[in-house]
Amino acid sequence: MLLLVNIILAATLIWLACKYFDLKQSLSPSENRFANLINSVSSIIDVVEGYKKSHSKEVADIAIKIAEKTSMSIKQKKSLEIAAKLHDVGMLMVMNDVIKGRHKLKGEDLSLMRNHPLLAEHYLKQDAHISDEVPTIIRWHHERWDGFGYPDSLRGEQIPLASRILAIADAVSSMRSQRNYRKKNYKSDQDIINELKQQAGLQFDPFLIKIAVSILEQANIGAEEN
Repeated sequence: MLLLVNIILAATLIWLACKYFDLKQSLSPSENRFANLINSVSSIIDVVEGYKKSHSKEVADIAIKIAEKTSMSIKQKKSLEIAAKLHDVGMLMVMNDVIKGRHKLKGEDLSLMRNHPLLAEHYLKQDAHISDEVPTIIRWHHERWDGFGYPDSLRGEQIPLASRILAIADAVSSMRSQRNYRKKNYKSDQDIINELKQQAGLQFDPFLIKIAVSILEQANIGAEEN
């Protein structure tokens, strides 16, 4: 029953966001209205998940920086950006006490949490404005390079490149935020870099980890110089 209430709430919030931007930006180009709508929905997702900063935008920024170092086309990078901003839309359909719980997830709560990529895929496939590639990227962004991820236990290059990039970007942004259900919290980007290196070839694509680490190290150098 609570899950049904959350689904209705999610649909209502997104519908209200649509109506708001239709009214506010009726004279703006449709592409701008769509981009602003995506940003609005991603902000709602961040609030529901309890992030104190713009998690979805940060994930998108990191993902695009990594993608720029690959052979992805402009169209693929655009789909990745949208997927990054909406990657946790399925969380709107997960019960709030599961998302913001203070204990490590297990049992039914863990199963419910792990269903959020499937819920997102199912929901977004019904939106004619969303590229077909976006729901697929989101479905597989919790797969692991070693095959122990979810929901389909894909491994290595079975996982689409965009999903592999999104997985790393999501992990970096999440590690920068304290999460109640996570045992370990990270005090600096250097801690995050160390974790990424440890997970190269296990959780993450080792080639993409080299790119991500390089980007984070350059960002730290820039911050120190300023």
